[in-house]
Amino acid sequence: MKKAAIRMIQAQLKVQGFDPGAEDGVLGPKTRAAIDRVEKLPEDWSMSRKAVGFIQLLAMDNGIDTGPLDGYWGHQTEYAFQCLERKLEFNEEPPLWRPEDLLDLNPHGWPSQTPQENLFRCYGEVGQNQAQIQLPYPHRLAWDKKTVIHNYSCHEKVHDSLLRILHRVLDHYGPEGIAALRLDLWGGCLNVRAMRGGSQYSMHSWGIAVDYDPDRNGLTMGRDRAAFARPEYDAWWRFWEEEGWVSLGRSRNFDWMHVQAAKL
Repeated sequence: MKKAAIRMIQAQLKVQGFDPGAEDGVLGPKTRAAIDRVEKLPEDWSMSRKAVGFIQLLAMDNGIDTGPLDGYWGHQTEYAFQCLERKLEFNEEPPLWRPEDLLDLNPHGWPSQTPQENLFRCYGEVGQNQAQIQLPYPHRLAWDKKTVIHNYSCHEKVHDSLLRILHRVLDHYGPEGIAALRLDLWGGCLNVRAMRGGSQYSMHSWGIAVDYDPDRNGLTMGRDRAAFARPEYDAWWRFWEEEGWVSLGRSRNFDWMHVQAAKL
């Protein structure tokens, strides 16, 4: 855990009447003992998990969505921590967004991502049932922009939907608009791995999630920084949402690069 997070824990433990010792960013004996006194944290959690859980509790108390209280430092906890820093240290409220205004369509019956049994029932085993999508416009690798690709692997059940979306992107923006808005910078699709900060499979493990322009739409960027939050991308998101795909940025205000064929 980063020292800034531990210092926040120490400062807020003091506010709550506990004695964590110095605000030195070190998870030492006094800080550990103080965390152990927080009643809302499960006793059987490890100390590192309790420390993350305390950050999650702070976020909840301040009206910031941190996802479930699970003691794991994932994307949403990282975003919640950044919001807490602004609120607690600089008295700045996190920027507002209105996910309730998003299109809530699901014409293809994409499953919910939780529990993950839903995904196994719909898509099968991770890394299986893949198809090659022939791209309607060339893509560049986000990590090696000189490399151009004309196809990539995705799950066979999302193939046709994904192809329709990209054709609509080309028709609407044209090659010059796509290049200007960096809608050709591809950050990956199929990648069998666990979610960052967790033990369950990432949506990429089935090839049902795609990342675009990750440099300008990073994991911890909110709509105040993410390029994809700007109005010139409204049509881009409309094409995805009309096919039932979900943007983590649009719905949760983090990881704006990521869009998935699974409901939250």
